[in-house]
Amino acid sequence: MIENILLPLAVLIVGLIYSKWLCKINNGFFRKNVDLFSNSKDLQGWFAALVLIVTGFIFLLKGIFNYTS
Repeated sequence: MIENILLPLAVLIVGLIYSKWLCKINNGFFRKNVDLFSNSKDLQGWFAALVLIVTGFIFLLKGIFNYTS
């Protein structure tokens, strides 16, 4: 149960918290008067948050389906 549901849920929560923190320190995702592609470090952070959220969600669904079938 821990590796099938709780760990993916923890990864999903960490991804959401990380993306919220990125939004807070960058003053939002869509900043005015700033080129979005000028700083690739920001994009790497957003990509990491997206990967955490997507993988957490996929493995959470996979874990839930293991228990239902």
